[in-house]
Amino acid sequence: MKRDHSLLFLFIALSLCRCKEAYINPKVPASVNYLTVEGYISANGPTRFTLSHTIPLPGDSTIQMEGNAVVQVEGEDNSVHPLVQQTTGVYGADALPLTAAKKYRLRVTTQAGKVYLSDYVPYRNTPPIDSINWVYDGSKVTICVNTHDAANETRYYQWQDTETWEYHSAEQSSLQYQASTNTVALRPIGQQIYTCWQNVTSSAILLGNTTKLAQDVVYRFPLAVIPKGSPKISVLYSILVQQYAVTEDGYNYLSIMKKNTESLGSIFDAQPSALHGNIHCVSDPGELVLGYVSAGDIQQQRIYISSDQVDLGYFPQCQEPDKFVQDVPDSLKIYFGGGAYLPLNQRKNGVLVGFSGNRAGCVDCRLMGGTTVKPYFWP
Repeated sequence: MKRDHSLLFLFIALSLCRCKEAYINPKVPASVNYLTVEGYISANGPTRFTLSHTIPLPGDSTIQMEGNAVVQVEGEDNSVHPLVQQTTGVYGADALPLTAAKKYRLRVTTQAGKVYLSDYVPYRNTPPIDSINWVYDGSKVTICVNTHDAANETRYYQWQDTETWEYHSAEQSSLQYQASTNTVALRPIGQQIYTCWQNVTSSAILLGNTTKLAQDVVYRFPLAVIPKGSPKISVLYSILVQQYAVTEDGYNYLSIMKKNTESLGSIFDAQPSALHGNIHCVSDPGELVLGYVSAGDIQQQRIYISSDQVDLGYFPQCQEPDKFVQDVPDSLKIYFGGGAYLPLNQRKNGVLVGFSGNRAGCVDCRLMGGTTVKPYFWP
């Protein structure tokens, strides 16, 4: 009996080990290069569409953008509204003269001559955002949106948020190294590297519906979570929320997209579902195109949260103490010449005259991903 149990255990172990073998789906082509269309047609706000291509997994993470295409919005009244390429693969217009009573579609002609056309979609009126609020529970800040439609006609909503925050480096530098003269001089005010701003647009698909409610009311829908220890509210934080009304078909498409992209990773998650959008390749009807074109008003609202209102326990620190660098040519070039260390302030060490310095990552706030250019909307 012991021998039989041993053989059974060995069989189970070998079976489990085989589960780690890579599986290659024979129905997925080796080269996956589908066009992806992302954007929203609007009259009261900017119309933006991003054209890119899918990449196989595993594979190169570099996204291929579809540049130099001809992109335009077409109305069922035969109106044509060109979208200008703003950056590679991104096309848009600040305002389009659209009529809410008409339907609109998107036409894309690539540089290679392929033509893509979406279905006509109705122009939806988006109700205003009632408020953006936040809740701090001691471990995180949760930001929520509230809205309603008194006519009970919207029902399906999508949101997108862009976060911007001011932060400071751990050390403030009043000096800079000048390689041409191998000297240290005062840092000009216009070249400060202590205060930075970072800007991130969420890639999450944020959807909500009120179909099961008697009233078309969205209350405290969570948009973003800022955890304890985050630098986002170390000085001042802002979030811009944009709200879109979408059709039921558009909502269903985005829901499947959300499940396919955000809820996979274990055997208990929802399995991938087929995506059938409303944009098609006219040149090759059998080609799969990813994307769903919608049209309507864009409503938006911005709020600010300061470190005086909530303490997330973030404080920038250097991993090593300041270093004393003597004011002699050899020392200046060794420590500051390569850019790994930056000077902070003048300092004396006994009878020696020199400068305090630390690693660039402790001094230059831009190395944390931000910019020293203050946003136009910053208070």
